[in-house]
Amino acid sequence: MPFMQLTSLRRLRGALPVALSLLTPVSFCQMGVTSAPALNPAAQASPKPSDLLHPALSQVSQAVVALNISRWKAPGEVRGATQQNVDSIQRDLNSTLPGLLSTADSAPDSVSAVFPVYRNIDALYDVLLRVSGTAMLAAPNDEASSVANALNKLESARADLANAILNASRNNETEVEKLKVAIRQQAAAAQPAAPPKTTVVTDGPAATPASTTKRKKKPAPPASGATSPSTAPPQQ
Repeated sequence: MPFMQLTSLRRLRGALPVALSLLTPVSFCQMGVTSAPALNPAAQASPKPSDLLHPALSQVSQAVVALNISRWKAPGEVRGATQQNVDSIQRDLNSTLPGLLSTADSAPDSVSAVFPVYRNIDALYDVLLRVSGTAMLAAPNDEASSVANALNKLESARADLANAILNASRNNETEVEKLKVAIRQQAAAAQPAAPPKTTVVTDGPAATPASTTKRKKKPAPPASGATSPSTAPPQQ
């Protein structure tokens, strides 16, 4: 019987170096997760991110707290890296996520307010995936199953949050387009109407008014007693 345990431990040691490269402790502070300013909520509010994530986060917290990594059948460096990952998960659940969720809950329709939560959950999933992979190799069955179930729950919650962000983005785009149309309509109504254009049809040269036609003056009749040169008597 001891020989069988020794053989199993040797096989485990042969498989763990492959996974050891994936077990580098991850700090959530290195993920670039920062809080975003909250914006005014839209008319149709999206579900609060905390409502979507709370059941999964509670299950993750319970699963990692119940782990007894010091008794896992794994080399010391593997147990140490896993413990650091678990500590990082607990710090994120207790310190980082509450502030991000508070900001996102105040503006659930704001993509800039909710997306930092999604990015944090995505990083949390990656770290928990590493813990779960090690637990499948070295942890007791109950601990490995607990972490695997929490991982599946978190994956489903992450998908729900992504869909909520996508729907909020589409609603915001629709509202912006409506505002653009309303602004264009108001601008068109505010412009004064242009005066009607008069079309002049020309059929030929314009007629000269009668009042402007120059008339030739008739010569004045000769004065009485005056003799016309043609009728004057010849001189003797």
